[in-house]
Amino acid sequence: MSEKQWRSCRFMINGLAHKVRYNEATIQELFLPFLRQMTRKQKEAGRRLIILLAAPPGTGKSTLCLLLEKLSQTVDGLVSLQAVGLDGFHHTSAYLRSHKIEQDGKMVPMTAIKGAPETFNLERLKEKLARVRTENIRWPVYDRSIHDVIEDVTTVRQDIVLLEGNWLLLGYGGWQDLRDLADYTVFVEARQEDLKERLISRKVQGGKTRQEAERFYQQSDRLNVERVLDGSWPADETWQMLPDGDYRLKKRTQKVKLVDREALWKKPDVMLGDSPLLNSLARRMSQLTPQEKAEGKGAYEKGFVEGLLTARDDILRRLHRAGMDEAELCERFELKPEAVRQILSAK
Repeated sequence: MSEKQWRSCRFMINGLAHKVRYNEATIQELFLPFLRQMTRKQKEAGRRLIILLAAPPGTGKSTLCLLLEKLSQTVDGLVSLQAVGLDGFHHTSAYLRSHKIEQDGKMVPMTAIKGAPETFNLERLKEKLARVRTENIRWPVYDRSIHDVIEDVTTVRQDIVLLEGNWLLLGYGGWQDLRDLADYTVFVEARQEDLKERLISRKVQGGKTRQEAERFYQQSDRLNVERVLDGSWPADETWQMLPDGDYRLKKRTQKVKLVDREALWKKPDVMLGDSPLLNSLARRMSQLTPQEKAEGKGAYEKGFVEGLLTARDDILRRLHRAGMDEAELCERFELKPEAVRQILSAK
């Protein structure tokens, strides 16, 4: 295997300078093909394209997105991409100081969990994303030199907008609604042990002792890394950050048409696959009058519900094989993790 050829880059992020490096082969074989794919999608759509790139702390997502922005604007044939960040939607420092949140049965100041999904103004982000599809709007940033949000700094004006952040594919707490506002999603994953060392080293370079950096990782960064890795929904494609900081394409997720759970449970005439028995039960249930149901004619109802549960369990297993993780299945079907694991492990 030939030795990797690295290209050094310098970017300004949130008021601070960052020097990073990228493998030239990865630029040619992953980043540029991705940008060409997004260029085709934007031209086919005939409007502004919105891409979400989610990743845990320590994966270099901010500098990665700035590299993609630079490549899109310097390589012939690509539609210009503009990278913007989630961090500008932190609640202000004044808000965090004046509000508390329950954690482990105790009320703690929001400053103690700054960076967690609960410390972001999610509704404002949704409103901005809904508008940015058709408008050139102003975008906030988070300035790390003052550790606070600065409103309306950047004007979003390019035909492809790439939004990066930790929580953009989180499968609960209202964050899942962001997927409906995006045209394409990317997730960058990494081994937790690699992220730990990168995050600790980052704090040491910022002036903390090794002991202080390790303590901060255990109290803050580790929790956020675990929440992102465990709670994010599958993306359209997944990239993997390698131990040396390089990236590779891990997989592209085949589009799965999600089941309309409300229709499945509320419409007894829904066709349940190729099962004559289940469809017969569905038709019979649709013919029962309220009086018949009230009089206790429950044999059909019992069979119908059991059939639905069987169909639901089969759907869960199929979606899981197609790439949907347990967290998303819990959210979609309103089940507890142990119930999902039991269904998936059943023969």
